[in-house]
Amino acid sequence: MNDFLSFESPIAGSTLLAVGGVLSALAVGAYILKMRRRRFEVPFSALWRRVLQESQTTSLWHRLKRLLSLLLQLAIVGLLVFAAANPLLGRPPDDARNVVVIIDSSASMRATDVDDKGDEALTRLDVAKERARELIDSLGGGDAAMIIRMDGRTTPLTRFESDKAPLIGALDRIEATDTPADLGRALQAAADALRDRQNPLVVLIGDGAYREDQLGAVRWDPVPAGQSARLDTIDMAGIDVRFLPVGSSGENLGIVAFNVRRYITNKLAYEVFIEVQNFGDQPAKARLTLFGGASPIEVKELELAAGERKRHLFPNLSGGDGFRLRATLEPVEGAADPFALDDRAFALLPERKQQRVLLVTADNLYLEGAMLVYDNIVVDKWLPEEYHRLVGTAEMPAYDAVVFDGHTPAVLPARGNLLYFAPSGEHSPFPVRRSLPNPLINEWDENHPVMRWLSLSDAHFDEVDTFELDRGRGDVALARSARAVVGAAARAGGRKIVAWGFSLNGTDLVLRVAFPLLLVNTLDWFAGDDADLITTYSTGQRFRVPIDATLGIDEVEVVLPGRKKTKAAVSDGRATFYGTRVGVHELRADGRSVAELAANLANPDESDIEPSETLILGGRTLEPPAAFESSRRRAIWIYLVLAAVLLLAAEWLTYNRRVTV
Repeated sequence: MNDFLSFESPIAGSTLLAVGGVLSALAVGAYILKMRRRRFEVPFSALWRRVLQESQTTSLWHRLKRLLSLLLQLAIVGLLVFAAANPLLGRPPDDARNVVVIIDSSASMRATDVDDKGDEALTRLDVAKERARELIDSLGGGDAAMIIRMDGRTTPLTRFESDKAPLIGALDRIEATDTPADLGRALQAAADALRDRQNPLVVLIGDGAYREDQLGAVRWDPVPAGQSARLDTIDMAGIDVRFLPVGSSGENLGIVAFNVRRYITNKLAYEVFIEVQNFGDQPAKARLTLFGGASPIEVKELELAAGERKRHLFPNLSGGDGFRLRATLEPVEGAADPFALDDRAFALLPERKQQRVLLVTADNLYLEGAMLVYDNIVVDKWLPEEYHRLVGTAEMPAYDAVVFDGHTPAVLPARGNLLYFAPSGEHSPFPVRRSLPNPLINEWDENHPVMRWLSLSDAHFDEVDTFELDRGRGDVALARSARAVVGAAARAGGRKIVAWGFSLNGTDLVLRVAFPLLLVNTLDWFAGDDADLITTYSTGQRFRVPIDATLGIDEVEVVLPGRKKTKAAVSDGRATFYGTRVGVHELRADGRSVAELAANLANPDESDIEPSETLILGGRTLEPPAAFESSRRRAIWIYLVLAAVLLLAAEWLTYNRRVTV
């Protein structure tokens, strides 16, 4: 192998030249300032004539000595710039590889397998990192590698490096997350990084527990001319992909679903749904325990056949407000369960918020009777005349919600949410456009909390007023008749508002089950307790957590399980962030809690930790990576820096000894 000088600096050559030019100019400027002499006027110049004559004979030698100082300074600058270019001695072999090492750090890599001796081994991620170190140590001097971490997201940890130290350092920093692996995204990132590089190679190190749709999305052959590739395929044409497997056991019991909800008609009681699966090849026994706070509520002994999934419903449970529910799964009688992450799951039971509600109505028995369904409110009823007399005075109590039945006052309470039936006139919360006789409601927003589980298509109305919405204020349509808005909701002035264009005296809706449900949904939305079915979030997804828009915040602090903290932006009434940890998250703003959420793995594909010794990717079986060719390339930047230091010392010594002055 012939010696050859190459450069592998992350800094562009033009940038280094520019820096060198600037430093050289500064050195020349400093030299000129150093050589400038002060002028002295002395008498009897004849006394100095002889001295001047002698100095003229040595002026050439003085100029040469001063020039030597400048040359030393320029040499120091040149050596430092040359060292920054990271010169390497040695020609890389023709088959030197550019390698992307993908380290699987998904949830299944937390599994702790059992070795042949029956002892607990390291986690799969620890084994994967050790194999990656061996791979990096075997790289030849001409090879360059890049580390990518793969979990629910893909994160490049290094650039292409021939120096092994930063690669090993990146490996040491990898930790497993509680998210499933996104193999497709990681392979696409590796392919993009290797595009147009010599001898591209991808080495995937993991347990092979990946979804079939991701494994089948790879295309090995180039796209024929005149054709376009499908967007859901991963182009690996011309790239060699190898697989290093880790893991030995697939025995696992896991909780794959956990939800809780309060009953609509009795908010003091709730029910819990739990789903458990045996992912192993052997029957297993386990103990399922449901906790409310720190106290166990229910305990079940389970027997699951190989591959069996069981569902359990715990009805009519009761407990205090603000409960944090937790389910744990413990193997019994020696059952193997090396994956502990899915042995626990969390859910939240929101605080019940009691409301004080005022009805402003002229004796509407249907409205008053429907309010009796909701046990979490205290109801007062006033006639419109009484309301006008007391509103705005010290005699009027504070109400959480006010319901106006066929009455649209000009003066509103200072606080409290508002529900209108048949508002009219200039004080209507939504401008009234026109009236529709005998309308049919054929469209409603099923995603809005007020309209959950409701259908108004079979209700009859004598007449309905339609509203004009202000999109700039954030008004939303709850229901429409022939595209005209007959029900609307808004957030304005720190309160929530709902209005319906029909009168309760001119519809049969009050005789249907939908009417009390409409009131319950509306009051729940007013109180912020609008999620009667409380579902937990799944990790590996972007969480969008509802935040009360009346708080007027645009960012929250997220306290993760383990007390680590991060930030999340709030937009359109929701805080958005990516979920990576199982457990209870708290969202805080201005030092106070504004929301909580529970996150679980809840992913049967990730709980199925059966490792794969071989991996079939796009119809091709992946082989382990072959040995790399040994080659030598020596970095000489350290010698250049040492030479610059020696020259700096020589320049300092000669200047202070007045050799170059």
